[in-house]
Amino acid sequence: MKMNNLYKIALGCFVAGVTLTSCDDFLTIKPTSQIVEEDFWEDKNDLENVVGACYVRLLQGDMLERYILWGEARSDNFVKTIGKNLVDIDNLMGANLLPTAGMFSWEPFYNEINYCNKILKNGPLIIERDVTFTNEAWKPIKAEAITLRALSHFWLVRTFGNIPYVTSDYNNDGQYMLLPQTPQEQVLDSIIMDLESVKDDGMTNYGNTVFNKGRITQKSIYALLADVYLWRASLNASPDSINKHDKSREDYQKCIECCDFVIEQMIKDRTDEINKNGSVVGGLTKALTVEDLLTPNDANAGSYTDEIGAYDDIFGTKNSDESIFEVQIDGTNNTNGMISSYFYNISKSEIGNFCCADALFSGSETTPNSTSPSSLFTKTDMRKWEDATWVAADQTEYRVNKYVASSVMQGKKGVVGLNQMMTDNTATDYEALYTFRATTGANWIFYRLSDVMLMKAEAISQLYSDEENLKEGFTLVRHIFKRSNPYAYSTTNTNAGNDSLNFETFSTSEGLEALVIAERQREFFAEGKRWFDLVRYAQRKGSTTDMVKNFLGRKYSENKNAIVSKLSTLESLFSPIYENEIKNNPLLKQNSVWKTNENTSKTDEI
Repeated sequence: MKMNNLYKIALGCFVAGVTLTSCDDFLTIKPTSQIVEEDFWEDKNDLENVVGACYVRLLQGDMLERYILWGEARSDNFVKTIGKNLVDIDNLMGANLLPTAGMFSWEPFYNEINYCNKILKNGPLIIERDVTFTNEAWKPIKAEAITLRALSHFWLVRTFGNIPYVTSDYNNDGQYMLLPQTPQEQVLDSIIMDLESVKDDGMTNYGNTVFNKGRITQKSIYALLADVYLWRASLNASPDSINKHDKSREDYQKCIECCDFVIEQMIKDRTDEINKNGSVVGGLTKALTVEDLLTPNDANAGSYTDEIGAYDDIFGTKNSDESIFEVQIDGTNNTNGMISSYFYNISKSEIGNFCCADALFSGSETTPNSTSPSSLFTKTDMRKWEDATWVAADQTEYRVNKYVASSVMQGKKGVVGLNQMMTDNTATDYEALYTFRATTGANWIFYRLSDVMLMKAEAISQLYSDEENLKEGFTLVRHIFKRSNPYAYSTTNTNAGNDSLNFETFSTSEGLEALVIAERQREFFAEGKRWFDLVRYAQRKGSTTDMVKNFLGRKYSENKNAIVSKLSTLESLFSPIYENEIKNNPLLKQNSVWKTNENTSKTDEI
């Protein structure tokens, strides 16, 4: 692929005035015309400017679009909105992936990787040139660059499988990245080796919340490392993996250890904050637990008062205590236009390209203990109303609200409120009241506490079969489920036994795994994680059969047999290489599953 000149891109981003916070000029520099590279790397300010460019790159539209398309569009979360004429989206959702589609261009991610490689190459030189810049000051910046590079490679390897692993920088528009693909497992090995080398060098506190949530920290390094370990463990757990036994188990254990580190650090941070600010008179008298870290929702008399609860804190106010790493978007200097494009256009009051899958939202499951639910949410689960707009029982499309709404409240006047719907089995029409953002200023969240908790629970489900460990994994899931189902656990709910989770149902490794998969879908709907969860599950099983049958297949009503046939191999879960990349780099080899001009209907009803 063709690499753009670093300074045309980086300085151009700065011209746009993108900032992480008004109290710091980390991302605010004046452009310098006709700068040449050898004259650029003079002092630590030059270095920090390019670090800033890395974060600018993460929030650009082409990256944000791919977080949604690559992480969500192929999953069972979404269907295309009725009336939208989008050929590429039709093909993507119909398992007819074409190498000609621009959505498969990986250039934005490799540009990000190039910035990181620039930093890693020139950082040591600045130590020699700038006497105020020491090796100790360089360590956390190096950790940032390596982690951001690892994050981009991880998105690429999960989307395409075998990819070029790039550790050298490119300087000018005339150069192409002429590297062959590296096998998936070797890419994961390199990412893990890189992250392990810097995991303890990351910053623990930048001094303000926006930086602590919007820049790489020690906690975000460990969270990413846990995710990569979980992916590699699942790959090696496949029945045809030569490393099936020992390496897979070691990686699941490493995942657990990384998750524990993040949880312990978040408990320590919260404890220090409470004691420092005097939030508790006399200070804390007992140790906080992981459940204490979760922002609660109010279960007052079974009412829905989420505007002062978790959704508002995490997605409305942003940079919550639960946040580990999220891209900072203020809605003024920079916007998240992809949210309005794919979810909901606030200014036009128009549904975006995607709607919530009817199979997940058209009904309510009677109990979360069902192992093969006909729908995803129970009636008491607040996340159903947070994720989608529900107006009436006969509606055909469910608009996506995640990220778009800044708060979600109980029912509008004249409509049965959600608190009544939760308690009245006869109610049929109900609607939540949403407060939408004035602008598309939603941050994009990469990692938050519940993700770490559920990664640990998933690893436990694969590593252990004894009651003690399985109960620990179950309890982690229950904390998250209980937070979003406060009425199910309230004393006013006479059916609490039916609405709450039951350990006996999930007391096996297979049972806990099924619970984690369902809870991850409920918790991270529309957050760019579902497709990768499904791919990880299929790789662990060594087959796409269970994944397509139990999850993906439920959203298709047309061409189902053809789509099932298309997704019959693990290779079909990975996207095709964009044809322009192959033209520019003859060392690349196309994913053999996807051929130009192939159409799903050719194999319909096989």
